[in-house]
Amino acid sequence: MGDDDRGYLEHNAAGLRRMAALAARLSAIDGPVALAGGWTASAVFAHLAFWDRFVLARWEQFERTGAIEGLPDDHTDLVNAAGLPLWLALPPDAAADQATAAATAVCDRIASLSPEAVAYARRTDRPRTLDRTPHWSPHLDEVEAALAGPR
Repeated sequence: MGDDDRGYLEHNAAGLRRMAALAARLSAIDGPVALAGGWTASAVFAHLAFWDRFVLARWEQFERTGAIEGLPDDHTDLVNAAGLPLWLALPPDAAADQATAAATAVCDRIASLSPEAVAYARRTDRPRTLDRTPHWSPHLDEVEAALAGPR
């Protein structure tokens, strides 16, 4: 991916449209939509909102310091485990609203990044700080399958 390749913006826009459509479907459902591992569709949307806000915070950190701190993979699992009880408590409409609001905000922030910020993300191997769809898509696939199947 060259420094002038901004395909991540198209990916994010398409992913955001998909998320918004699924969020609308989820908001219309009363009660939880169960997923594997004790998760629900609402918890997945709240999880997505959390991590999009985390990316926003990382870009704010970059503005202040010129760097983005790493987060070890095992810490990601710990954060998810700690967040799950809170995420499970959100009703579908609130979780859907939170996810679409956070995704919109992160997409807007990414679209406004300076060329230097984009180059930094690429140079330091942080592609998910530019393209959110590698995180969104597997989760949206899981929610989509659950919404299509028997409840």
